[in-house]
Amino acid sequence: MVESIGKRLAYLRQKHGWTQQSLAYRLAMSRVAISHMEMDLTLPSERTITLMAGVFKMSPIELVEDTSYPKAKAERLPESTMTYSELELNYALLLNDIHWIDRLEDPEIKRTSTSEVLNKWLPLLENWGNKTTDDQETKILQKMRILLKDLKYVLKSHRE
Repeated sequence: MVESIGKRLAYLRQKHGWTQQSLAYRLAMSRVAISHMEMDLTLPSERTITLMAGVFKMSPIELVEDTSYPKAKAERLPESTMTYSELELNYALLLNDIHWIDRLEDPEIKRTSTSEVLNKWLPLLENWGNKTTDDQETKILQKMRILLKDLKYVLKSHRE
């Protein structure tokens, strides 16, 4: 038996531990719209399927595969979509900056570079902390805070 698209969406949302409201927030939709899709009262558009696929970290085709989603609509879906949020991307960039600092050999350049990275990332982190409501993003922010705290410690120990 073919699974309904609404049941698939509800399952994936619950699997990620999100409420309808938190999923709606990620997609810039209303909670009611999510509820209606999950109950199969409305059919998600190709755009909505593409956005949801990105949030669930899968391709749009995978999202609708073996569901009741109309074949004609499924054929118009893109093969891939962006699967990372802006915060996830910036977390990866912060890790890249830290790895770059770790590879530096000259102590003075390392100290200066560490200071520059801290000056770049601390204000950004504070800004994201003021607008994040999603549990997954809160966890990423916590990881970023720990990384920057460690960097501050390293900078402090190099000055002493």
